[in-house]
Amino acid sequence: MSDYNNHNSIYENSDYPSRRQAPSRERQPDGSGAPRKRKRKRRRPPIWAAIVILFKVLGTFLLIGLCTGALLACFAAVYINEVIVPQADLSMDDFPLGENSVMYYQDKETGQYKEMTTLLSVTSQIWVDYEEMPEDLINATVAIEDKRFWTHPGVDWRGTARAVVRMFTGGEISGGSTITQQLIKNMTQYNETTVKRKIIEIIRALRFTQNNSKDDTIERYLNIIPLGSGCEGVGAAALEYFGKPVSELTLAECASLVGITNNPSKYGPYSVSRSQGVNTDEIWDARQWNKYRQEVILWQMLEQGMISRTEYDEAVAQELNFVRAQGEGGEEQIYTWYEETVISDVRQAMEDNFGWSDQRINEILSRGGLRIYTCYDPDAQSIVDTVYTNRANLNYTAKDGQQLQSAIAVINNETHDLVAIAGQFGEKTLNFGSNYANDGHRPPGSSFKPLSVYSPALEFGKVNPYTVLDDYPYRMMGSKAWPLNSGTTRYRGLVPLYEALKRSLNTAAVRIMSDYINPEESFKFVQERYHIDLEPGRMVYGEWKTDIDVAPMSMGGLTNGVNARDMAEAFSTFPNGGMYTASRTFTKVTQLVNGQEVTLLENNTVSEPAIKATTAYYMNTMLQGVFSEGGTGARQGGIRGQHAAGKTGTTSDNFDRWFVGYTPYYTAAVWTGYERNVKIKADNNPALALWKLVMAELHNGLPDKDYPDPGGRRTIVYCQDSGLLANEWCALDPRGSRSATGSVFPEDYPENIHCTVHTEESTLTVCLDCPVLKEDGTSTGLYYQAGPYCPEDRQKQICYPNYEREQLGSATADDNGWRYEKASAYGPCTLHTEPPVTEPDPLDPSNPGTTTNPTNPTNPSDPWGIWTDPGSTSNPGSTGNPGSTGNTGTTDPGYSTDPSTSDPPDVPISPSPPLDNMVG
Repeated sequence: MSDYNNHNSIYENSDYPSRRQAPSRERQPDGSGAPRKRKRKRRRPPIWAAIVILFKVLGTFLLIGLCTGALLACFAAVYINEVIVPQADLSMDDFPLGENSVMYYQDKETGQYKEMTTLLSVTSQIWVDYEEMPEDLINATVAIEDKRFWTHPGVDWRGTARAVVRMFTGGEISGGSTITQQLIKNMTQYNETTVKRKIIEIIRALRFTQNNSKDDTIERYLNIIPLGSGCEGVGAAALEYFGKPVSELTLAECASLVGITNNPSKYGPYSVSRSQGVNTDEIWDARQWNKYRQEVILWQMLEQGMISRTEYDEAVAQELNFVRAQGEGGEEQIYTWYEETVISDVRQAMEDNFGWSDQRINEILSRGGLRIYTCYDPDAQSIVDTVYTNRANLNYTAKDGQQLQSAIAVINNETHDLVAIAGQFGEKTLNFGSNYANDGHRPPGSSFKPLSVYSPALEFGKVNPYTVLDDYPYRMMGSKAWPLNSGTTRYRGLVPLYEALKRSLNTAAVRIMSDYINPEESFKFVQERYHIDLEPGRMVYGEWKTDIDVAPMSMGGLTNGVNARDMAEAFSTFPNGGMYTASRTFTKVTQLVNGQEVTLLENNTVSEPAIKATTAYYMNTMLQGVFSEGGTGARQGGIRGQHAAGKTGTTSDNFDRWFVGYTPYYTAAVWTGYERNVKIKADNNPALALWKLVMAELHNGLPDKDYPDPGGRRTIVYCQDSGLLANEWCALDPRGSRSATGSVFPEDYPENIHCTVHTEESTLTVCLDCPVLKEDGTSTGLYYQAGPYCPEDRQKQICYPNYEREQLGSATADDNGWRYEKASAYGPCTLHTEPPVTEPDPLDPSNPGTTTNPTNPTNPSDPWGIWTDPGSTSNPGSTGNPGSTGNTGTTDPGYSTDPSTSDPPDVPISPSPPLDNMVG
């Protein structure tokens, strides 16, 4: 072990006290040897030491505060420099106001642009130069709004300090705004009640004052302040209230005018507001409040030495004569439907391109010196106006007193310009009211089918115009077969696609949507190809609604509906060979800057392929069928001498009627309906009637021309019951040959695929002497199968269409009785039951004999075996009297006594009530 360890062991094993334990000099009172603690006397520190400590603490806090303040100041400096300062730069050139904006249209004959209208937006404003403003008007403004205006640098630091104190004491962050700051706020419409806004406003005011004179500042301010009754600026207000220009205003009138801007709804002379007056229980109207405010301003002018006491007394005593009675406003400029649409389109373009606020757009539109070059066609718009202001053209009134409404949008297919529009029927009396052509949201019904059903199915190569669809319910919905066809409970059975479109068969549209495409594909197709906004899904009055479903996409029962302009734009894709182009109302917008026009907006048309040219050709060909026999527009007809095409639309309960149609020249969409949903009771389609009135006049004198033809089609001989290549059996159909000729593009030709509906297996030999009769004794066109004794010359080979059809409820189709399944149920002919007998002719021994009727040998005068008493009970094999109870030799499965095999056209079917989502 080490010495260190030995050393420790000595102390641990001996009685020698440890070095950590001092030996005790005296014992405790209890006699023990434990040491007693020694008490020490405490000494108070001197006063100067406490002072030093205090200063150290205060110094520490001060140092922390300085460091924190410096750090915050650095952050504030960076924030102000990088965030505030870029937003603070402001120049008068950023808001070049003062010049009215004007619309122009191009004259067709000269090509020159002519003035169309001067815009006043939603307000009236007349610019007044500083030199034309009375000194009293300027002094009144300064006295009440900013009495140190002429001396401060754009910011009143006293007022600002008071505002800061209020902020830190829990008050409102307001006050202290100078005329310069108010001007900036009005120009920028930056109205956030935040510290950031006040800082930006202060910096902007300082910089603004450095770059602009006081005269320019107050001139701009007085020209943009709101003064009630649609007036912005003293120029318009002076005329509105006093009927005179600003330069002629008296001192009393100047003070009255300036007082309005503080609260136009309270102090405006034409306002109808009323409230309790000052120091009185009396209720004051707006003119009493205006007078009160005027006298406050006059008193401030007197106190600040701007006017004398005499001038003050005379101004207070002067009676204020306003040009109109209280509550009576001036006549508002009413824009036409086209002008209003141009304004809306320009506003949207400014918002999209520049991100400007509504207020700034309003100011620029009304007095930004804009020159708007429109696509207005005065001839086209005149035609629309003439039709849409004559109530005789739409003279329908509902029981609740509503008059039928309508909207129309007309597009030039060559230029893609919106050349005419009407947002409602009748005279336009309101600006920016209900405009069903631009902003309407009504379900389109079957007019939507070309966009959502037929064109996508053709585009994807799922169908061609001769694809056969079953006009028969698709499924049972509860106890009812669904869907119904609009206006009828009749089903036709197998029909080609072009026939289904022209007849607007809901059953066919549902089958295409369900069996060939799907709602998701259709939804995406309409949104992306035709740019119509649809509803992916939302709650409507507690119920989930979505357009991604069979019913809305196949029959047009959309959640939010569509408007006439969107429908016109979408349909114009067809006559334009498959190219979609959004319509436009203006070509460009310029702004006057120093007398020169500077382009602000260019509005060039942009076309994009929506569908193939082949798809567009198919649609153009098929939609012309709407005006042909059997089409939904056939009774009213198209446009004489033009290749007109289009689609009708009817919504549930007949609430809305549509027609969207076109020629190679123009496309027009028309909606009709009541503002509040009421069933339309009309013998025809009122939308189609209006469409014809407008389009017929619009095409007057235009030569006929056809739609674009991509060429390259192949002739096809097809079967009308299968849509496939016809075969020899198709010609043996009991209704006559089912072969027809058409043309398709090569990719749609069914190479070596022949009809599968007419085959040798579905061929029967019938006896022409045994017709199947109806209840009234007339022929059904069907025959019983030939028996072994039927004469060969009375036999005929017939091929019945053979296809499956599930029975849904009591629904039946026109072609049901022609099906092989039904026809084969008619057994063999029972007329000819024995072989014919040959007997010599007693009158002519050289004649070997004639064939007699073995079932009636007593009548030798019947050489052809035709019975003489088909209803006689003596001839039990006769079927000549199917209604006789004495005829028990045969039964006719076509009788109504056997409903399972009855002939559908003659058996009445109970109509099913329409479903809520039933459209047509």
